[in-house]
Amino acid sequence: MARKSKSASKSKTKKTIITIITVIIVIALIAAIIYISVKGMWGDVIDYLKSIAQRDETNPDQDDATLVPDGTLEVKVLDVGQGDCILITFPDGQVMVMDIGSELGSTSPWNVIDGELKAKGIDTIDYMFLSHTDYDHSREVAKLAENYQIKSFYFPVANMDTSSTWEKAYNAAKSETYVENGETKQAQFNENIGAFRLETTSWRMKCYSFDEEDYPNVKKSSDAETKNSVSPICLLEYADRTIVLTGDANFETEEYILAKGYLNNIDADVLKVGHHGSASSTSDEFLDKIDCEYAIISCGADNDYGHPTSQALNRLADYTDISPDDDFNGFAEVYRTDEDGTITVRVDEKGVMQIASADSPDKNATVGGVFQEEEVQPSGEVATAAYFRQEDYFLSLAA
Repeated sequence: MARKSKSASKSKTKKTIITIITVIIVIALIAAIIYISVKGMWGDVIDYLKSIAQRDETNPDQDDATLVPDGTLEVKVLDVGQGDCILITFPDGQVMVMDIGSELGSTSPWNVIDGELKAKGIDTIDYMFLSHTDYDHSREVAKLAENYQIKSFYFPVANMDTSSTWEKAYNAAKSETYVENGETKQAQFNENIGAFRLETTSWRMKCYSFDEEDYPNVKKSSDAETKNSVSPICLLEYADRTIVLTGDANFETEEYILAKGYLNNIDADVLKVGHHGSASSTSDEFLDKIDCEYAIISCGADNDYGHPTSQALNRLADYTDISPDDDFNGFAEVYRTDEDGTITVRVDEKGVMQIASADSPDKNATVGGVFQEEEVQPSGEVATAAYFRQEDYFLSLAA
C-alpha cells in the first residue's frame, strides 16, 4: 500500500508541474499577444511567417537571377508601399541602401529589402544613406544594422527627441562595427551637411544639402516640411549617365540648392521624384535644371496623403526642355511603384541604360544602344540574354 501511495504522489506532483508550466505558457502567450497588439507589430509577424513559408532552398538558380553583371550600375526603387527604399549596386560591387521605411501602421518593408540582399548574396553594406528622419524612410535602419554589416552611415542632423525610431537608428549607427580581413572596425559616421561626394574610380555620387550655418533645426515639434527639407539632392553619375535621387526634398531644398548653383549645366537621365510626388516638391525650376527624361515615384496604393498629387503629375506631364537637345523633349515615361511595382534602372559600362518595371513590362525601355547583356540576332532584332530571362520583367526590353 505504501508503494502505491508513493506512486500516486509522484503522479500528482507531475500533473501539478505540467499544469504550472501550461499556465505559464498561456500567460506568456497572452502577454505576447497584448504586446504585439499594443506595438502594432502584427504586420511584421505575418511578414516573417510568410518569408519562412515562401523561402525556396531547393532553387539553385534563385541567386543567379538577381546578380548584377560586372561593370553595371543597378538602382532598384523597391516597392515598399508609402515610403522609400532604394538598393544601389555599384559597378565595382559596392552596395548602398538609401532609406528603408514605410508608413506607420503598414506592413514593414523589411522582407522586401532583406529578400533582395539575400538573393544577391550580400552580407555587408558599404553605405547606409538616410535622407531624413521620417518613419517612412528610417523605419528599419536599426534592423538593417542588426542583421547586416554596415561600413559607413550618411545621416541627417536632428535632435534625439525627433522620434524614437530616429533615436534607435542613430544609436545603431554609432555603435555599428564590421569585420574586415579578420579585424573588427568601427563604422564611419557622416553627416549630410553642405556639398559632399562619394566616389571611386568608376562612379561618383555628388550630394547637396544645407550648409552648416543654414541647416534647419530639426526636432520633434518641427513641421513636416522642415523635416523633409534636409533631404540631400544627389546626382549619381556613371558612364555619362546621371540619376537624380531626392529623398523627400521639397521646394525649400530645391530653392536653396538652385541658388548655390550646384545644378547648373546638368543633363540628367532619371529622376526619383521628391517626397512621393507631393504638391510641394519637384518645381518647374528644378525640372528645368536637371533635364531628365524618366521619372520614378515611390508611393503606396491608395495612400492617405494623395500621393502622387495632381500638381506634381501635371508638372511632369507639362515639362519640356528649355533648350531642346538630342534627348527626349520632356519625360518619355513616368513610373510609379504603386502601379508599376519595383522599378529597376541599369547602366552598363558603355552608358546604355535599361529601365524595367516589375508589374508593367510594356513600359520597359532601353536607351542608348544595346545593353551589354543583350544579344543581337541575325535578323537585327534584339533578344534578351539568358541572364535577364531569369527575371520576367526584363523579357520585353528592346533597344
